[in-house]
Amino acid sequence: MSDAVPLTRKDKALSGLKRFATIFLYFWGLLAVSALHKSLILAESGIHYRQGFAVVNALVLAKILFVAEELKIGERYEREPLVYAMAFKAAVYSALLAAFEIIEGLVIGYFRSETLSESLSDVGGGVPFGIVTTTLLLFFALLPFFGFRELCAVVGEPELHRLLFVKRGRLTVTDEG
Repeated sequence: MSDAVPLTRKDKALSGLKRFATIFLYFWGLLAVSALHKSLILAESGIHYRQGFAVVNALVLAKILFVAEELKIGERYEREPLVYAMAFKAAVYSALLAAFEIIEGLVIGYFRSETLSESLSDVGGGVPFGIVTTTLLLFFALLPFFGFRELCAVVGEPELHRLLFVKRGRLTVTDEG
């Protein structure tokens, strides 16, 4: 029998909102920096690139990842060392997000009467090597995200917060040996 108090609907909703906000802010930061980088590169060629879609794309990607987490996708290595769980989740979710980006490009391209290569031009330039590269970038961007999530699940949110945000001089180490 557990002494844990069951969560109310309000508690569950607030927890979910907090998780979604964290995912959104992470993606927004990544996409904003990526858009800034792209605009600087294109500006060298005299091409102006607008960065306004970073927020919208972050919302879409956060929603996909949030729903996939709710469906327990990528929960295969929960009892293994953290590095396996974080690498597996980063791989699964980067492939999932890349697939949704491809599907989104194809759907938008269909309604715009674009060719296949025109539809996929925003995903790695529309070429297979570019799509694989984009997926790899997603993988490496998601590694620290899932690393912190997995560490938080093992250590606990209060302890991880204490380790990350409290001055080290005030951290006490107990030696019970």
